[in-house]
Amino acid sequence: MDVLREAALDSPDAEGLEDGGRTWTFAELDAAASRMARRLAPLGAEPRATLALVADPGPLAVQALFAASRLGATVAPLNVGLRPPEFEAAFDTLRPDMILATRQARDAAGLDPVWVTSLDDLPKPMDERGGDDTPLPEPLAVLWTSGTDGRPRGVCLSSQAFDRVSEASRDLLRSGPGARWYASLSLGHVGGLATVLRSVSHRATLVTRGRFDAKEFAGLVDAGSVTHASLVPTMLDRLLGAREGRPAPPSLKCLLVGGAHAPSSLVARALELGYPLALTYGMTETTSQVATASPALVREKPGTVGRPLSGLEVRLTTEGEIQVRGPTVAVGYIGDASPLVDGQGWYATGDLGRIDEDGHLWITGRCSGRLVTGGVNVDPIEVEEALRRVAGVADACVVGLDDAEWGDLVAALIVPDQMAQPDARDVKKQLQAWLSPPKIPRVIRSAAELPQRPNGKVDRPAVRNLLAGQR
Repeated sequence: MDVLREAALDSPDAEGLEDGGRTWTFAELDAAASRMARRLAPLGAEPRATLALVADPGPLAVQALFAASRLGATVAPLNVGLRPPEFEAAFDTLRPDMILATRQARDAAGLDPVWVTSLDDLPKPMDERGGDDTPLPEPLAVLWTSGTDGRPRGVCLSSQAFDRVSEASRDLLRSGPGARWYASLSLGHVGGLATVLRSVSHRATLVTRGRFDAKEFAGLVDAGSVTHASLVPTMLDRLLGAREGRPAPPSLKCLLVGGAHAPSSLVARALELGYPLALTYGMTETTSQVATASPALVREKPGTVGRPLSGLEVRLTTEGEIQVRGPTVAVGYIGDASPLVDGQGWYATGDLGRIDEDGHLWITGRCSGRLVTGGVNVDPIEVEEALRRVAGVADACVVGLDDAEWGDLVAALIVPDQMAQPDARDVKKQLQAWLSPPKIPRVIRSAAELPQRPNGKVDRPAVRNLLAGQR
């Protein structure tokens, strides 16, 4: 199902996208996506092709998403902030037939123009009006993620799964015609892609300003230019700071907060100022949402993420791990042969939780080694391997420290080699060559050796306690 084509047919003159310089109706956006499809087709964008997309949220990126769908291709959005080794790993696994990017994103990401098709400079076909742009059925999106256990891989998601999430969340989020969704998250984040598709499905306006900026977002909130946004807790914290304690305006209808655990202190601050929070729980493998608490429920029971979305089943194992089954669970992985679900279709999330007497889900912790900082999954092993490549570092252990702003604050205990005493600032500078900013430890301390358990393994709780005491 092509939600943009449907929007163009039943609401052609409604405002579909606004980027600060121009407003696009659904009819205009639909026509632009069709033109882009006809321009991409002769370049190799064809059914079952994989099109990597490197672009911040904006008109060209949105057109590319729907153009790929109409060509029957798989679109694989990647975060512009990835570092060259991370792009290389993603390309090696995804093996895209084309790499699409805006000029600005291409240059910011340091991608070789020889290998990139610029969305700003697509050649016009011989006849702009020719060709059949009838949407092909069930194209997939692939999102690059470290998943629940930290192994980088592509997660295959169907358009049907996004449709089901959008429909199930419409009333919970008080969304629909007249709503104005701010595109706050990278398209390489499942929440960012879901925001685009949700706004079109709900006949709402997508408001794009490129990469997230808290002061800019606060200005849009103050002006009444946005009514809805999807935020990770770090973004919410920065919004509160940028608005300097002012109460939420009546024009703000819903802030969907997820991607990481929202600290109770942050939720309390926002509620006290009247922010309409909808706390949500989900991950890439479940197409962004498993359960969502409406703003009314969050005010009544701060901390719960509510009941599972319609059509989804949630159960807890004897150890308390959350498992999910239903139509929004991903199709499978690329770059990993392990099955995504068990023989009965249950996906193990790696998160711990409880269900109260009202059937509301509460997240209580994690049973995997994954860290989530600012809504980004971080694999401690990947960061440790990068640290061991730094000159003067013999060994390292990476853990997460509880933090009101970041959720998990990435911290490292390093063991210098005998010939050096590396400075923390120099270590961070060297890490920038291999790791994107969220993965670089914000706390780095040194020790003569790493604490060990009797079995010889690194004692991570001891490392965590040591680093927490030295913050």
